[in-house]
Amino acid sequence: MRATASKVGLLSFCQWWARPEAQWSYTTSAAAERGTRFHSAIAKYLAGAEAAPEADIAEEYERAKEWIDSLGVSKARLGREIAFAWDPETDTSESLGHDTARDYSKGAGRLCGTADLVMLVMGDLEKTTKPVAAMVWDWKTGSGEGAGPQLRALGLMVARAYDVEQVTVAALEVRASGVTEVAREDLDSFALASIAGELAEQLAAVRNATPLPGSHCGELYCPARLACPAGTEATAQVVDLIPAEQLVRRTEWRITDPVKTAEQAIWTVDVLRLMGAWIDAKKDEIKGKVPADGWVADDGRVLREGECEKSAFDKHKALALCKQLGATPEQIASLNYTFKASTGLRVSGGNTKPRARRGKAA
Repeated sequence: MRATASKVGLLSFCQWWARPEAQWSYTTSAAAERGTRFHSAIAKYLAGAEAAPEADIAEEYERAKEWIDSLGVSKARLGREIAFAWDPETDTSESLGHDTARDYSKGAGRLCGTADLVMLVMGDLEKTTKPVAAMVWDWKTGSGEGAGPQLRALGLMVARAYDVEQVTVAALEVRASGVTEVAREDLDSFALASIAGELAEQLAAVRNATPLPGSHCGELYCPARLACPAGTEATAQVVDLIPAEQLVRRTEWRITDPVKTAEQAIWTVDVLRLMGAWIDAKKDEIKGKVPADGWVADDGRVLREGECEKSAFDKHKALALCKQLGATPEQIASLNYTFKASTGLRVSGGNTKPRARRGKAA
């Protein structure tokens, strides 16, 4: 089974990506790599070995250690990086043991997931050694607000594996300032049964699923978004709508081909800019047609133009206030700092027309 607990949120919007024939594109980022290093370091601490984390995660590592110690229980009671496999047909779950590599080869077609931290709540030890409840936490070096679907799936797996009917799940946002518990839920037997039913329905729908594009494609990091038939077909339509003389088509390259040379990369950047301009124009056309109270489709979906308020820091007002409060020119000058930032891809040299310099308005 291709779906895992970390992707059940995406599964609730679209099931096509989990089909065996769907092509996945694996990408990573500096933030993801940083999170992986943090998980590895804190797992070592839970195992009883002090880690030596890199400088960029050292503060988060220390705050996480403090949070673990504040629980007031032996680290031996805290299960770390435990993998589970849940069978939707039998609603049963099995612990696959420690799995820091997220290798689910033992899953045998079941829905798998890894709980970062598990604590079993034991009953009366004189009468029974059976746990009566469980706690499940998931470390997040980014935002944990959207972790609900993943946490509920992990809660179900833990409940079925240890035969408990009460599970509390939560995400642990780790910052240099401390650890914050978010997306906390208390799941009883009824909630767990409902989660099991929803997951079973979604997994059963994978076999005959068709692509359902939406904001979830990017926001929930669909692994098949670059090869999705809905997206590739739409891309082909956009390219076909742009006049050939604008594209300066080159028969030896296609926009979907892997980039191998500088010439191909430059051509691809230019074509993407044209496609982007067409897409922006189409968005403007749609915005002009959407009523103030939304545009309702036959199936009940509603399209609205969202609005949000953003606050901006006024540099000139801040400098004026500094002067009013008596700051010296040297103190004001010390506020300046330089940094490097990407300005996007640019083409220069060869037959490329030089970019016009932007002058200040008189």
